[in-house]
Parts: sequence; structure tokens; C-alpha cells
Amino acid sequence: MKFKCCEWALSHLVINSDDLTYCCASFDKKLTFLENYHGELIDIEKYLNDRKLYIERCKKGDYPEQCKDCPTLEERDWDETPGFIDVSVSNRTNCSCDCIYCIISGGGNSEVKKDLNTKKTYDVRPLLNQLKDNNLFKKHCHFIIGGGECAEYPNGELKWLIDFVFSINGSIEFLSAGITYSDDIRKALEFGNSKLKVSVDAGIKKTYETIKRVKGYDAVWSNLKKYIKAQKKNPNALVTIKYVIIPTVNDNMKDVKEFLKRCRKIGCSSIEVNMEFFWMSENFNKPISDNLREVLMYFKEQKDVFFSSNISSHIKNWLEKNL
Repeated sequence: MKFKCCEWALSHLVINSDDLTYCCASFDKKLTFLENYHGELIDIEKYLNDRKLYIERCKKGDYPEQCKDCPTLEERDWDETPGFIDVSVSNRTNCSCDCIYCIISGGGNSEVKKDLNTKKTYDVRPLLNQLKDNNLFKKHCHFIIGGGECAEYPNGELKWLIDFVFSINGSIEFLSAGITYSDDIRKALEFGNSKLKVSVDAGIKKTYETIKRVKGYDAVWSNLKKYIKAQKKNPNALVTIKYVIIPTVNDNMKDVKEFLKRCRKIGCSSIEVNMEFFWMSENFNKPISDNLREVLMYFKEQKDVFFSSNISSHIKNWLEKNL
């Protein structure tokens, strides 16, 4: 049956440090399954019932307040079989970076970041085993492993997650700052259906340290070179290097050209560009500066560069209008 609905709400699971949600499109309007979550097993029947009720509401056009006007709503024939096709593991919050645009810390709030780096978190493995035992992972389920910094997960947890995903014939995507090298990630790239995405966001060391607020520029490029070497041994692997544009910080041609030069020197074939979330939220209807326009135009002309698929439709329209 054709009806207007959202793939996130139907088949995604976002495992956060203190809740389980279906959607992370907006921090203040996310569709939450369970609040105050700390790693305990869940009520499977409640999940199945909530999902059934959501589908019934969508068929009537009676959407939850969080979903109204959301650009991810789409009218088509939907698979109503229960289960998850995408799982985002973000229960760990510790990270070696202190990015000025960090969404988790509320836009780079260093005091919040310090709390996150010492926050007590939980082991996600019991929950994943429960979902597996209840056959709730759909065929070719895709896992996004973030955090925090996934390369710094404790006690062999990252290796367990990798083995778990491959055991259910799933694919895996790592979101990493790239400062800490992980041999587990290297092996996943070399032997499994896997992706790695690293945001470098600068071509010049000084700009990098302004954005990340840590020293790690040389280590990141060195580690990326190793990861790309592993990726090239496996047709099912991909390393993407990301440039998040932060107006007045890295929207200059010196940084951009050096960034692209370094990406190509180490053999990267996948370069992603995104706009800083908080700036875009406040400015996407306003005129852009000459610097930003020049940078966006230059990126758009590069054949090995693409704009992030995470940019919502209204922001994509903004980019098209301004370019």
C-alpha cells in the first residue's frame, strides 16, 4: 500500500548515550522510543506495537508532532515488515577531539565536552544480541559506528561490534576523527563490507588546530594513508575524507586547495563536503559571502567531490539557488 511515511521511523534505530530513538534529524524534535536508557534489555512487544501504531497514523495522515513538515517524509509503497535496516551506535561519548562545530556538545562547548569525556556510559552488546535473537535485523542491515570516537572504544568493544555486524551479513560505516589509529578498522576495510568517514576540514595545520582544538593534523593524514592502502585491497571498502565548511574559519581557497592536494596525494577517491550544521540552520535563507561562494563553486567543479547526502532537501535547494 502506498502512503506517506519515513524510512527512519520505520526501520532505523539510533542508540544514544541516554536514549533510543528512530530519528536524529533534529535534536529537539527527535522521535524517541525509550528515554533514560542505560543499556538494559528492551520490551520487544512495545517496539512492535509502537511501530504498528505509527504506520496506522501515517496511513491516516495523522503524523506525530515531531514528523510534521519533516523533509524525509515520502509517499511510496513501504515495507511494513518489522525490523531495522539501519542502526547507529552512538552510546559512547568520549572523543579525542574538541571540534568547534560538535553537535553532541552543543556547538563546541568545551565544558560540555569535558563532561561527555568523563560520562559513565553503557555496553551496547546485550541490546544488539537481544535484537538479533528476535530477528530484528533486516537483510544487509547497515551499521554506523560513531560516538564519541569509535577508535577509542574500551575493552575490545569495537572488534566485537565489527565481528557482530559481519556475522549477520551487514555492512559497517565508521565515523572517526582519524587521530587515533585502529587496527580493527584497518582489518574491516581490508576484509569486509565497510566504510570509513573522517572529517579533516582543513588543508592547513593552523586551521585544523583552530577547528579541532587539538594537535593531530600530521597523525590524521598518516593514518588515512594506511586506511586507504587497506581499502584498495577490497572492492567492498571505501574511505571518505570530509570537509565541513565553517564560514569565516575554513572557507578560503588556501585551505581548500591544500586539502584536496593532500587527499589526492594519498589516493583518496571519495571526498565529501558539508556545511556546518548550526551556521546553516541560522543562515540558509540569507545571502552568502564571496569567500563561501568561491569555495562552494570550486568544490562543485571537482569530479572527485560530492555534497553530503545528509544535507536535507531545503538546504540542497539553498545551495542550488546560491550557486
